[in-house]
Amino acid sequence: MLSMTDTPINTFIPYFAETNTAVAFLVPTPTGYEKSIMDATKPLRELLKFAGVHDYEKQGQGQKNKVVIESHFVTKDDVIDTTASLYRPNTKHGDPRIWFSDLKKYCKPCNLLAILIFDKSLYVINLSDKEIQDSLKNHGHVYSYLQLSLSEYVSVAEELLEKLREIHKRGFIPSITKGDPGVGDTLENALGIQRNNKKIPDYKGIELKASRITKNGEKKATTRSTLFTKVPDSGLTYSEILDKYGKVQIPRGRTEARKQIYETLSTQKYNAYGLKFEVDYDGDKLNMIDDAKPTPNIVSSWNFNILRKTLLTKHHETFWVKAASEMREDWEYFRYDKVIHTKNPNTLLLAPLIENGEITADLAAHIKPDGSYRDHGLLFKILPQNIRDLLSDEKMYDLASNE
Repeated sequence: MLSMTDTPINTFIPYFAETNTAVAFLVPTPTGYEKSIMDATKPLRELLKFAGVHDYEKQGQGQKNKVVIESHFVTKDDVIDTTASLYRPNTKHGDPRIWFSDLKKYCKPCNLLAILIFDKSLYVINLSDKEIQDSLKNHGHVYSYLQLSLSEYVSVAEELLEKLREIHKRGFIPSITKGDPGVGDTLENALGIQRNNKKIPDYKGIELKASRITKNGEKKATTRSTLFTKVPDSGLTYSEILDKYGKVQIPRGRTEARKQIYETLSTQKYNAYGLKFEVDYDGDKLNMIDDAKPTPNIVSSWNFNILRKTLLTKHHETFWVKAASEMREDWEYFRYDKVIHTKNPNTLLLAPLIENGEITADLAAHIKPDGSYRDHGLLFKILPQNIRDLLSDEKMYDLASNE
C-alpha cells in the first residue's frame, strides 16, 4: 500500500524521530478510496494494540462487531472531528479494515496519511498536503501533535524497565534452552512472553534484544546484533541461492558433509562463496551480486523502501538487554544487568550504513541429511558500537540502580 503513495515517506521520518513519536502510515488506494475501505496494516494494528485502543485479533467478523473510535483530522491550524470504523468483514479471512468518516473531504487517493494516538483518540495527518508539510518544517501547529503523542508511550518503557529490574534482583537464572538463543529465550520467559519469530516487536511495541556481555566472569568478545531478517524481494530465492552457490562442506563439530552456505555478506569484499552486496542508489535497491567475469550477475535484490519499513516496524523502540553468563555443571545461567534503550531508527541512514560496511547480513542455509532444506533467514546485523549511528535517543540503564 505504501508503495502507491504520491509523497516519499522518508521526507518525514526525521520529524517523527526527533519527537520520539509512535506513528503508523496509511495510503488510500484509488479503489479503496472509492469503496471507503482501507486495509489496517500490521504497523497500524500494532500501534492500536499497544496503545490500548483496539485489538483486531480479538475482534469478531461482520458489521455487528464493528468498533467506532473518536478521531480527528489535523489541518495546518486546527483539527476536524471525525470517527474511525474498525472492523473485519465476513468475506475472505476477515482481513482488518479501517475507514474514517468524511475522509474524502480531507485527502485524495494515494495521499500519505500518518496516524498518531493521543488520549485514546486517533489523529490523522495528511503528509501530502503542502500546508501541513510547511507546518511540520516550521515546527508549527501540526508539529505540536507529534510532541503531544510522546506521553502516551513513556509508561510502557517505564513498565518494562521496572520488570527488568525485578528480574535482575533474582540473580543468575538457569537458561531454558541450550546454545546461543538461550539468553533471549530465558529473558522472554522471565517476562512471561513467548519467543517471537515474527517481524513485530516483543513487548507492547518494544523490541527486546538480549546478548551476553560476560561469560564466567570474563568479558565476552563483541558480536553483532541482529536487526531483522528479510528474504529477497526479487531474483533467486534463498533455496535457489543455496542450490547455485552453496558448497559441500563438513560443518564445524560434525563428521558428515552437507551442502551449505554459511557466510557473511557485505559491500566490502566477496565472501568465500563469491557473493557480496552492492547498493544501487538510483534504483533504491540492495543487490546481491556474484564474482562472475567480466561482469558480475545480480543474484537477488531487496527493495530499500521495504527494508526501511521492516526496520521501522521492528525497531521503532528497542531494549538491548545485556547479560552476564556463567556455567554451572554444564548448564548456562544468566543475570540481566544493563539496558540500552533506543527509539525511532533513522531509516534514511540504512543504505549508507550498508554501503560503508557497518551493517552486514548472514546467509545461513543447508540441506539436511534427509534431503530437506533448512534456513535461518537472511539476518541483517550491526555491531553494538554502531547501533547509535542508526537508532536515535540512546539511553543506558544499570538494572542494579533505580536511575
